[in-house]
Amino acid sequence: MSLDSLKERVQADTSVLDGDDQPLFTPDPAAVAGSQLTAFIRFVERREGLVLPDQAALQRWAILDGPRFWTALLAWLAPPTSGMADPALLGDRCETARFFPDLRLNYAEALLAGDDGAEAVIARRADGEEVRLTRGELRRKVRCLASGFQTLGLAPGDAVAAVLRNDVEAVVAVLAAAACGATIATVGPEMGPDILAERLETLEPRLLIVSAEPRPQDGGAPVVDRVSELITKLPSLKAVVALDGAVIDGGALPVLRAADLAEGPEAAFDRFPFNHPLFVLFSSGTTGKAKGFVHGAGGTLLEHLKEHRLHGDLRPGERLFFQTSPAWMMWHWQLSALASGAAIVLYDGPVDAPETLWRLADETGATCFGTSPPYLGLCRSLDYRPGDHLALKALRSVLSTGSVLSPQLARWVREAVKPLPVQSISGGSDIIGCFVLGSPNLPTFAGEAQCVSLGLDVRPSGPGGEGELTCHNPFPSRPLSLLADPFGVRFHEAYFSRHVTAWSHGDWIRATPRGGVILRGRMDGVLNIRGVRVGPAEVYAVLADEPRIAQALAVEQSDETSGEARMALLVVPVAGVTVDDALRADIRRLLTRRASAVHAPAVILAVDALPTTHSGKLSEAAAADAVNGRSPHNLATLRNPESVTAIRQAMAAWTRDAGGAAGGSAEDWLGAVWRTLLGAETIGLDDNFFDLGGHSLTAARVLAEVRRRTGRRLPMATLLHAPTIRTLAAVIDAPDWSASSRIAPLRTDGTGEPLFIVHSMTGNVLQLHSLVRALDCGRPIHGVQARGIDLDEAPLADVEAMATDYVAAIRTVQPKGPYRLAGFSFGGLAAFEMARRLEAMGEPVAELILLDSKVDKRFLPAAERARLLMRRLAHHARRIRRMPLAEILVYLRDRAFALAGRRAPPAPPLHEIPPRLQAVRDGIVAATGRYRPGAYGGEVLFVRAEIPEDIPFDAASAFRAAARGGVTEMVAPGDHDGMIEPPHAATLAAMLSERLRP
Repeated sequence: MSLDSLKERVQADTSVLDGDDQPLFTPDPAAVAGSQLTAFIRFVERREGLVLPDQAALQRWAILDGPRFWTALLAWLAPPTSGMADPALLGDRCETARFFPDLRLNYAEALLAGDDGAEAVIARRADGEEVRLTRGELRRKVRCLASGFQTLGLAPGDAVAAVLRNDVEAVVAVLAAAACGATIATVGPEMGPDILAERLETLEPRLLIVSAEPRPQDGGAPVVDRVSELITKLPSLKAVVALDGAVIDGGALPVLRAADLAEGPEAAFDRFPFNHPLFVLFSSGTTGKAKGFVHGAGGTLLEHLKEHRLHGDLRPGERLFFQTSPAWMMWHWQLSALASGAAIVLYDGPVDAPETLWRLADETGATCFGTSPPYLGLCRSLDYRPGDHLALKALRSVLSTGSVLSPQLARWVREAVKPLPVQSISGGSDIIGCFVLGSPNLPTFAGEAQCVSLGLDVRPSGPGGEGELTCHNPFPSRPLSLLADPFGVRFHEAYFSRHVTAWSHGDWIRATPRGGVILRGRMDGVLNIRGVRVGPAEVYAVLADEPRIAQALAVEQSDETSGEARMALLVVPVAGVTVDDALRADIRRLLTRRASAVHAPAVILAVDALPTTHSGKLSEAAAADAVNGRSPHNLATLRNPESVTAIRQAMAAWTRDAGGAAGGSAEDWLGAVWRTLLGAETIGLDDNFFDLGGHSLTAARVLAEVRRRTGRRLPMATLLHAPTIRTLAAVIDAPDWSASSRIAPLRTDGTGEPLFIVHSMTGNVLQLHSLVRALDCGRPIHGVQARGIDLDEAPLADVEAMATDYVAAIRTVQPKGPYRLAGFSFGGLAAFEMARRLEAMGEPVAELILLDSKVDKRFLPAAERARLLMRRLAHHARRIRRMPLAEILVYLRDRAFALAGRRAPPAPPLHEIPPRLQAVRDGIVAATGRYRPGAYGGEVLFVRAEIPEDIPFDAASAFRAAARGGVTEMVAPGDHDGMIEPPHAATLAAMLSERLRP
């Protein structure tokens, strides 16, 4: 694909952070009626004598009466068990409750039930070798190997460590150990011996199971050497079992072949307590020593069955593929799909092309395809469209997890694969399951998970439906304990210290009115940039529409000069793309326009790869250490530790280049300042400040540095006159140069009466740079700026006072009419009042243009206020429909304060704005809230943005009521801020130029 065609794919998208209002996929009513979720709802209705019209009603009952819900679910799922299902729950505290204390089961038995001839496993390697097993074949292999393990003395409660590939042998070995009642920890062969030992030594395993034969995807030291070294670090071992033909040095320990052990009779399936420890899973370990989560057999089985059958509608005869490895909890999640009667599809090999996994799904007839946003992003960036090349006839759903799935990627799946539900699921190794998932009965919306897990009281911690993900009731897949934490101190600190009665998961989420969940990313990855919290997911959501970027990672980096935190963005470009200053400027403009100025990174570094853990997750902690010059806590947790060195070197080079020529001429030190603030490696003397991504906040920092070095206080408008290093240096070197702080000449070409454009909420006219540059009206153009922007003046907080001040200022440029006035946003209110003052003075106003200007909604005409009230009520009703009662009360309280003209709590200041500019902005906000347009005899041109705000209203109605000369309306493309920015600024400029030409 050419770069030009790539650029054509970059489009504005107002929903990048909060998803869509229209569903991507709506299930057929017949499919809903026939889903397993609907069957379970009917079962509960009959069993409990309830009326449950939909999933939401089932969820409300499940939370109100948890023990009866879990008992009913167990009865409906009917896994092989013995003992009593009553009581279902001991205790009601999430931290300490225990499920089904008198029930017994065997995890392996539950997974292996079913017809002997039914398909169970399809396993493929990178070289194309494939193994298929039926349930009968798999059951016999598991029982025979379990018998062999028992001959080695493996007993219930013994610990087993396993270094495994993603193949049939791994499935057989894990289920055989589970059949014996062992507690199993699985890790991947890509890990080094030190990190393996760190994870496994506290487990004190009796048996080590390994797959160590070389594979094409292996890197670093041979796996057999790593395993041999690992053996020396685990003194608790009694034996080693090799699943393949690798020659392993076991030292004094016996090394046995699994094939030899499996030659004996088949073992019986003994049943163990519901809370018998089954799996030990580990956290990534990038921020400290990896935590080991001990998970019970019953909780794991019950939760996975619920997720697969009710949320995924997985049935006998279907095939589930997930892109995973034994080092990640999704491997165990996929393994449990056997208990639903489905077959699992395994792949052991590299993903060396975008079609690799899609082709596997097509050739194996996978019905459910599980992957991650990075893989989907890879396919999208390389313009690989699976639906154009493969039939994918059996495929009915796509699951995504591991990181936040952007709305753009969700829409891409629908367009490039086929119309089907794209379900974003999220949980963790700590719960060996999911807190948010999909549903066969609900529509899917881009950018959000469909629902929370059934029976789990999951909600955001903060008011208004946003905050940390918390769970307020017991759930069966909560870990039994942590390894090496006998009194539960570390467990409590990690999950119950922030909210004592609720599990605190560390994910930042927002609940949607329709019951879905928008995932913002990890709380520990949130950046604090100049006092503003920035979620990296917000950055990634915007960058998903930049096709030249394959991957990106945003981390916080300390500016040694100012001591402030700034954002560093690590970028992996797509093949054939160079991360040059033009692309850096495009990235900053995109983030500034679609998110905010504070989302624009100060540093953009091109790298070949991002730090990735062995479970396939990007490591923000390792990247942050690298850009800040710190030694990462544990390089062994990464599958590509060399990426950290590369990032450190790139950061050092950027610092060296940006800081060069810090002294010398004004051009020299200005170049260093611009490179630092704009994050560009090279900036030419004639490169335009605004084309490089500069904006009003950056301009304020540039001029502050000019004042620090020279003692001169230049007006904010200086950069409009001198937008290059060469011209700004000339201004600095000319001591007699000055520019009016109130009236800023923006265009000096043209003839006739000038056009005066009034500032927006920022108080200055830098925001209007793109629009002004695109105007071709044949007239001079002057910007009107707020009092207090440059000089030590008290800002005004009243539109009438501003209009008086501004009229006096423009008359120093044009003493007599006719006047031509325009204003963007707030500027339109000031321009309207200026026109009224000029009219009262007997001065003609030839043109009055209001660009998407809005009065306070209290001052709309009565009919429009009534219509807006109805829209608001409908909007709030949709939001609170599925909120828990406690959140509804907080939400209604906040709305009541808003109606009273107050905030609770007060809105925080925008810390990224310097105090002087913040004071100006505060005055403008106050002025907006008090201004009611008075009568005006002239005509008004009102230009509104094509894309309205969340609750739209007719902003022009206030001016139609006031302007006796009438209001002409036009529509400009884009939203409120986007209409004056590229690419829409050119369209708006053409509309205005036609009207303004002499």
